[in-house]
Amino acid sequence: MKEYNLLIIEDDHLIGSLLVKILQREGYKVYWRTDGKDMLEIIKHIDLVIMDVMLPDEDGYLLTRKLKNRGLPIPVIFLSARGDMDSKLQGLEIGDEYMVKPFDPRELLLRIRKMLDSTYGTFVQILHLYIDAERKRVFNGSLHQEVLFTATERKLFFYLYENRGRILSKEHFLEYVWQLEDRNPNLIPVHIKKVRAKIQDELGGIIETIYGEGYRLNTYFKS
Repeated sequence: MKEYNLLIIEDDHLIGSLLVKILQREGYKVYWRTDGKDMLEIIKHIDLVIMDVMLPDEDGYLLTRKLKNRGLPIPVIFLSARGDMDSKLQGLEIGDEYMVKPFDPRELLLRIRKMLDSTYGTFVQILHLYIDAERKRVFNGSLHQEVLFTATERKLFFYLYENRGRILSKEHFLEYVWQLEDRNPNLIPVHIKKVRAKIQDELGGIIETIYGEGYRLNTYFKS
């Protein structure tokens, strides 16, 4: 089961300390900051952000725009004392959820769980990889970020995953992954190498080369 890392950016110490206790009790690993000064340094370890809007330096909206502008697919829940409709709409346009203070911790926990489930899905873990077969997404647990495949790389990886433990020959790949006009067997090792690089498997432990036969995706590893 994936351990989720949550970042709280909240300058109110009473609210911040309460959130830390509640979230840690639920099994989350929690980071708490009173401003966003080092946010971009630690964000690669974070799965979800709980963001205050009114902060001493840069406000929560600006900090969230910085995340989104960097293309980071990390969900953000705003917590704000502003309950007017304009503020809610602005928050929902910039972030992913908006809750008004004071809030019920049970509602916040439910929203967090739903957002994590919808963002990251149900995972199967293979070493440092977390694989969501339903949504065809792969996350690198070491880097805490999604593996960005091309369409062909994604199709190749999940073809291996759906046949994990089975040796797939070049003919299998040519039949399933490539279109008729691209049926060049020399493409296979090239794409395998690219996929291995993206999943940090350069030595071929996860996607193993079976010489003279093909490739196999392993799910069992000797300690």
